[in-house]
Amino acid sequence: MSTLLESQVYWRLLALAQQLPAIEQGQLFDWVCSLLSGPLNSAALEALTLPQLHAAARPEMASLSTTQWTAMLATLQGELPAHLEPKPVAGSAQGALRAAFASTDGLRINGHFGSCPLFFVYQLTATEHRLIDIRRFSARDADTAGSESNEARAELLGDCQLLFCEAIGGPAAARVIRHGIHPVKIKRDPVIAVQVAELQHLLAGQLPPWLAKALGRKDDLASRFDLETEE
Repeated sequence: MSTLLESQVYWRLLALAQQLPAIEQGQLFDWVCSLLSGPLNSAALEALTLPQLHAAARPEMASLSTTQWTAMLATLQGELPAHLEPKPVAGSAQGALRAAFASTDGLRINGHFGSCPLFFVYQLTATEHRLIDIRRFSARDADTAGSESNEARAELLGDCQLLFCEAIGGPAAARVIRHGIHPVKIKRDPVIAVQVAELQHLLAGQLPPWLAKALGRKDDLASRFDLETEE
């Protein structure tokens, strides 16, 4: 498959896996492939029908409701949840913050900076937020970058002010900081939506100096960002 096609299909399969967490992902993806007479691509998925899905149902799907079957088909045909469907913007809004979240599913911060294949980029202000991009750093990208893999990852996130991850090593954190990105190692409330809400609360008040400087604001240190950062 081409890179573009692979990406489109990837998001649909990931969304489907989140709808059916009781089925192992590999088995679920094999099931989807078994529904198709040709290659796995977006056109083939969009040609599927509910009767086809029902006829090939796995035993674990016996208890699914009509609503769930309909949602599965919609997902395979390209209807994605908000956390997997970015809405790109042209440039950064005045005073807006961009934060990247290392995540394998778009729901939780569960990736190590040096190995996570996905970064979900949000742009937010005190009153609004939106997912604007999902950036992939594949195994192929890592092989190409070689020893400069962390540098390539930092460059990938170069327009962000914050990076949330489950873990990041000292040398990698230093590289990220040199790119003007503040790394945040998260140990509590790893849900992305929770962290986005906390960031919006922070933006509504006075900012820590490092964040105020990044956003061109002159707030005094009146409140601290209650997250553990890794030096």
